[in-house]
Amino acid sequence: MSHTVSGLIRKAPFVKDGCGQDGQSKMYVVELSEMTKDYQTQEKSYANYKAMFFAKTDAAKGYYDKAFAEGSFVVVSSEKLKVEQREHDGKTYVSLMMENARLEGAHFEDGQQPQQQQGYAPQQRPAPQPRAQQMPEFDDSDIPF
Repeated sequence: MSHTVSGLIRKAPFVKDGCGQDGQSKMYVVELSEMTKDYQTQEKSYANYKAMFFAKTDAAKGYYDKAFAEGSFVVVSSEKLKVEQREHDGKTYVSLMMENARLEGAHFEDGQQPQQQQGYAPQQRPAPQPRAQQMPEFDDSDIPF
């Protein structure tokens, strides 16, 4: 089962350079939240998600730097969620860690669709391009009634 979360990046991701066995990767930890509302009780509930991404090439780093900037809209999916709990000031906070997360799409803060660099082949797919649907022409002159 695939889990997909979309939303605005409201705060800059946690970023760490020098990751990976060769120390050449940059790690990004992105946080997203989802609000649901019970229409009978009007009660709101929130789910917090975390997703981790790694970039090795300069092109991938540039792409993620823009895609994960505050104000960008992203779509992230994963096959598996892991529950993480932490205590703070007597309250329990729960986050859902998106394991093996994929960036399905992103709209930059300036409204531009990100363009992937030549030679950059991440496991993440580019954002789907909106397509205008056209209705086929229908000729009803052949109908016998």
